[in-house]
Amino acid sequence: MWVALPLCLLSALLATGSALQCEVCESKEQSCSGSLQPCAPSEGTCITVVAEFRLEGFSLSYTAKSCLEPKNCEPGPFSLTYAYNVTVWANIACCDTDGCNAGAIPVPTVSSVPNGRQCPSCFNLWGGNCQDNKLLACTGAEDHCVEESGILTLGDITVIKIAAGCGSPGACVKRVGVKKYSQGMVEMLIWAECYPAPRAGGGIGEP
Repeated sequence: MWVALPLCLLSALLATGSALQCEVCESKEQSCSGSLQPCAPSEGTCITVVAEFRLEGFSLSYTAKSCLEPKNCEPGPFSLTYAYNVTVWANIACCDTDGCNAGAIPVPTVSSVPNGRQCPSCFNLWGGNCQDNKLLACTGAEDHCVEESGILTLGDITVIKIAAGCGSPGACVKRVGVKKYSQGMVEMLIWAECYPAPRAGGGIGEP
């Protein structure tokens, strides 16, 4: 028993020492930097999330880096355009070696060229209902219709939204329930639907 105890302690120390370390930070800019911090045993991924939100002349950038459970990591860029020219552009990068999320990743660019598709659109911040569901001409790679409602937290900012509009295929990973993008960016959706956008002049069910 006395021999087994030191072996157990040594194994625990080795396990602690081999924990993944990720850069951890958050900022209301398009980049941030912080110190390397050890991840929890379930957090086998380093993640970087960068996003830009534009609504009615107001622009907000947000960047976060942290450790994350691999199951929550869905890498790649996506974009969304809602009514009133409200736009969301985001990019997500994941990796699994010490300090691999250092540095910056670009916010995706979105083409303004119409792609011949359209979606119902609305946007209501701080809760309430969407009453105006007008058709929105989709542009660039945004060839899906996205409808959602829920709560989005960005660090110390929390918004309640009901929205519908055009989205790129990457936006379809959003699902009902809690989605943790990073330690400071969490979205809780109570409704989410994504489907191929119909061509202008066609029916909603016509791809």
